[in-house]
Amino acid sequence: MHSPGPITVSLEELRASSVSFDKLDEAFGPSSLGILIVEGLPSQYSELRCRLLSYASYLANLPSHVLESLSLPEAKYLTGWSHGKEALKSGSYDTQKGSFYVNCGFYHGAESSKPASDAYSEYPELAASNVWPPEDSLPGFRQCFEELCSLVIDTAVLVARACDRYAISKIEGYEPGFLERVVRTSATTKARLLHYYPSPVNAYGNLSITDDERLDRVEQDLDTWCSTHIDHGCLTALLSAVYIDESAHPPTLASSQDSSSPLAPLPFLPGAPDPDSGLHIRSRTGAIAKVKIPTDCLAFQTGETLQLVTGGKFQAVPHFVRASADGGQVARNTLAIFTQPALEEVVDHETGKTYAQFCREVAQRFS
Repeated sequence: MHSPGPITVSLEELRASSVSFDKLDEAFGPSSLGILIVEGLPSQYSELRCRLLSYASYLANLPSHVLESLSLPEAKYLTGWSHGKEALKSGSYDTQKGSFYVNCGFYHGAESSKPASDAYSEYPELAASNVWPPEDSLPGFRQCFEELCSLVIDTAVLVARACDRYAISKIEGYEPGFLERVVRTSATTKARLLHYYPSPVNAYGNLSITDDERLDRVEQDLDTWCSTHIDHGCLTALLSAVYIDESAHPPTLASSQDSSSPLAPLPFLPGAPDPDSGLHIRSRTGAIAKVKIPTDCLAFQTGETLQLVTGGKFQAVPHFVRASADGGQVARNTLAIFTQPALEEVVDHETGKTYAQFCREVAQRFS
């Protein structure tokens, strides 16, 4: 079943507010894949991406006692390092990926969010202070992380502005500048640096299979790296993932490493070793589409909150990440940034529902 491909716009178009409403419909509307690609990013983007996604492998391979010191159970393991804490649909815990979560309060001048509202006592992960690896363990990591996240959020602000222009023209009573304000000022935006560990098994061996058989196997193996889900915030920013052969290029600090110098980027494979691995989206028609984000671009996906705010004009779509079936020591690294409203923000004006109430509804789905 054919699915429409992702829509691409340039950063310059976003800055000039010249992205057409038709393009936004094709990117985020009811018949879309719910994803927009942005090209023409600032020159420093590529270097920062290569560095931070290399750091993901270095981080995941730090000694266990260092990783343990970066884990925050009091923040539900949703700030700092998390591995083996996320429950899957099967009831088992996910050990296929490690995550490093960061609250993005630094974007507007605060090290941590620390919102004053009592509502945040229910969501300590949104108000927790960030925890960073010691500089001598990962020199340059924090600076690189904050610089790249700031660049990505700058771009998300422009995507949000385009969405606001569309919504004002299409939705009666829409608050002008709502989404841009949320993305620019929210204290709840969360970044997640992801390291997908090398797949422990070769699922297909060396079998020669047809395209139809390959798609069937993709559908059968949805949960290998990240199970099917929809995002719950407004806009999710995604980097193009990298693939690293960790057997050929072990991500460990050399004894001669200068602790005051940033770590060198690791060599990346030219692409995924298995053509079926990576990000897949289940389209509105039920078809599965593999999405390839160009290395010099960013992607933005719609979340459920944006669907609520726009009355369904823009819609969230299910997506998943499938592991490589080719075995070996190939890891996948990427970064996602989830832009979210403040908990007290009203996200459904018909019912008066706040983001905190919506978060409780989401939690009940998984309880």
